[in-house]
Amino acid sequence: MSARNIVKKISKYIRSNPDIDGLVITNAANLAYVTGLNLQMLASQKHHCVIAFLSAEKRFLACPKILAAAYQNAGWHDSIITYSACVDAESAAVSISGAFISELFEGVKGSLGYIGDWMAQTLFEKLVARLHDFSFVDISEDFSHLRQIKEPVEMRSLRKAAEFTDHGIASAVHHISRNGAASEKSLTEAIRLHTLENGMPVHGYRAVAQALTEDDAAVLWPHAPYYAVGRDGNFFEGKFIRLEMCALRSGYWSNDSRMMVKSEMNSSQKFFAGKMAELRKFACSQIKPGVMAKDVYNAINTKAIEMGLHMAKEFGYGHGIGVTPMETPFISASDNTVLEKDMVLVLSLGARYTTGVSELYITKDTLFITENGCKVIGWYENWDYPYTAAYTF
Repeated sequence: MSARNIVKKISKYIRSNPDIDGLVITNAANLAYVTGLNLQMLASQKHHCVIAFLSAEKRFLACPKILAAAYQNAGWHDSIITYSACVDAESAAVSISGAFISELFEGVKGSLGYIGDWMAQTLFEKLVARLHDFSFVDISEDFSHLRQIKEPVEMRSLRKAAEFTDHGIASAVHHISRNGAASEKSLTEAIRLHTLENGMPVHGYRAVAQALTEDDAAVLWPHAPYYAVGRDGNFFEGKFIRLEMCALRSGYWSNDSRMMVKSEMNSSQKFFAGKMAELRKFACSQIKPGVMAKDVYNAINTKAIEMGLHMAKEFGYGHGIGVTPMETPFISASDNTVLEKDMVLVLSLGARYTTGVSELYITKDTLFITENGCKVIGWYENWDYPYTAAYTF
């Protein structure tokens, strides 16, 4: 993941914005965006505090010594200042950051942008105290928009992530035979394994796979606190099986969900799958520049009601994706974001196969918004209908 173009983009934003002279970034996701190094541990390990500063011409990164080599390899080289391991990492990072910023401005009272939606209150208070001569401007909304509009290098990474993950799911289901035994656990691990073989690092919390059927497929995340890892129940013929994979490649995420059966679908299943394919096609026709995210949600919802589909709409019908697996904008009833070219979304459509608590039939598709509409990327199979297992591998 190269952040060179991202840094240029932020520098251009600062030059065009007279209200700020520089930008302070502190949270894990936005640090991944500007540094090119996706260290999710920063969100939970409080003894590691990293602060990035960017102005129109200068940049630096304050981090613990143990992380310096990683950021150097990501391209920050001599722009790194470090502190030793200590109990209060926030104070240590603020101290060396504040000294650098004060020296850079040479007594001039500057104005610093910060991302209030993502900055810990304790860290913000320490920054304000250390840089008491500076004013602070919350640019959360602007920065969210910067992340929503993807650079070409980001779109290449997102395309590859979607393609490799979809290929991993398709490769895994090719190992399921109609007359052979297969369990949730074995197919879950097969998805992870084939995604790994395609070049996706699926270790630890950087990837989650699911293979679910019957009662387990009636909820989004079964078996808590097992974090969606499949159990030993076998798949049976005639049942929908949901296959999901969320993985990271070159700092950018994929978020994929597909369906399969271990036999030919019956007429009811074919009819239902056909309606879901029709709804996907309709949803894609609504996603285009100039349309508000909430209007897309309402259009999908109205269409689904007309079609008699029992939708799972608690989490909306999709979201942005990038350095995190779920980010703005959201295809929800309350998101006023106007869609734009070069946004990347995951269209997530989930419906109950029968009325009431029954299997959730979920498809997730990565979409690039183009000048006139949107384009589905990453399909290794044609997923208009569930994959049907054969009698042999």
